[in-house]
Amino acid sequence: MPGLSTTTSEQLAGPATAPTGRPRLLLLSYHFPPGQAPGALRWEKLVRFADERGIGADVLTVHPDDLPRSDASRLTTLPAGTRVFGTRVPLVTLERLEALAYGAYRTLRPPRRTPPQAPAPSGSPAPSPPPAPPVVGSYGREEILGGRIRRGRLGDIRAGFYAQLEADKDLAWARAATATGLQVLERGVHRIVVSCGPPHMPHVAASELAVRQGIPHVMDLRDPWRLQQRLPNAIASTRWFALATRWEERCVARAALVVTNTAPFALGMQALYPGQRDRILPVMNGYDEEAVPAVERDPRFLIAYAGSIYLDRDPRPLFRAGARVIREEGLTPAQIGFSFIGNTERYGGVPVRQIAAQEGIGEFVETGPTLPRSEAMAFLARATLLVSLPQDSDLAIPSKVFEYLNFEAWVLALATPESATGAALAGTSADLAPPDDEAAMAEVLRRRWREFAAGGRPGKPTGTARLARRAQATTLFDALAPYFRT
Repeated sequence: MPGLSTTTSEQLAGPATAPTGRPRLLLLSYHFPPGQAPGALRWEKLVRFADERGIGADVLTVHPDDLPRSDASRLTTLPAGTRVFGTRVPLVTLERLEALAYGAYRTLRPPRRTPPQAPAPSGSPAPSPPPAPPVVGSYGREEILGGRIRRGRLGDIRAGFYAQLEADKDLAWARAATATGLQVLERGVHRIVVSCGPPHMPHVAASELAVRQGIPHVMDLRDPWRLQQRLPNAIASTRWFALATRWEERCVARAALVVTNTAPFALGMQALYPGQRDRILPVMNGYDEEAVPAVERDPRFLIAYAGSIYLDRDPRPLFRAGARVIREEGLTPAQIGFSFIGNTERYGGVPVRQIAAQEGIGEFVETGPTLPRSEAMAFLARATLLVSLPQDSDLAIPSKVFEYLNFEAWVLALATPESATGAALAGTSADLAPPDDEAAMAEVLRRRWREFAAGGRPGKPTGTARLARRAQATTLFDALAPYFRT
């Protein structure tokens, strides 16, 4: 690879030296190509709008060797002159201690071997395994801070430990990445340092780097930090929120601009930090005005979802609404179907296909793995109706909502009008149904099915111009323009 190469960092894309004659920004983001996490898309797109304004970009991100999946081809589509540096994720002290403790425990308490069981007598059924205990995948903010989690003192200690471990790991990586940034950064050329999270600890390292170099720090929050509304069980603790509050307050106080991903999120931040109200700006992801794959549409009325089923995205209400319409309209799997791809195999420890069967529509539902972006786009292009599953984090908008707006498909978002998703879709042709209102979901599905059965086919959603990524990028770079004037 060209340019920098050390034991922890490697240049992944771009020229060995920064092109001259134009100002640049330095971006610190764990998620960026070649990573394939949804969060990588935000600045992958934004650097193109920066390029249109004559602004170059150098990006500090995680090394592909530490990613579950990577796609190097996405680096080739970045603007010419964009440099990308990958930094390995270092081990931290708590991680080493955890490994030592687990090794000692296994030495003292080796796993028990299950004794072989005699085969069941011929003709008798095999014994059924004991039912698995219900899995609590996540907890809400109020449950955590209100002390309403019932998992015992040891469970609380464990969650606090892993919250601290997560923060330590993220900060260790971010500081290692900014060490590379110090080698890359050129005074007078790099005008701002931008950090994007989650993970959020890169904001801390970017803030420290900006203060050290005497240049502005722009803090881009794709999701809430201190205002996070739901946490996975493993880290759901008051310790997590204490860390988030401490570090966020420090970063916001120093930041030249704080960017939030939704307007309700911006209002929440302005209420927390009234002294920084004028420096808090909402910039949504937006949808890309680009050609979608030309594929043959599924002949069925296909309801599709691409993403993850985790935390609070319970598919049961949708399946119940679908079951109601299927019964009332007398439909078969040849006429209507649900297809989910991504991390959608299980919800709360239960297979999604099993959940569908419990709701009476098992034969109507299919699931598939996470696909490369190009294949996922083709999957969405075949659908009749694209659905966004519910979430109780009403300050955030699922990234798929914006992506859906570029397809010729009906869109159903399971969200309330007061949520960030509901506010964004107000005035568009997209359908909205409250997450707990199965009758409203069924009404939308029934209406769209009857329209489809009568020969109607969806076009692109209307009323969405303000939600285009270009419109949102214009808001952002208009605000940043003063930093790039010569």
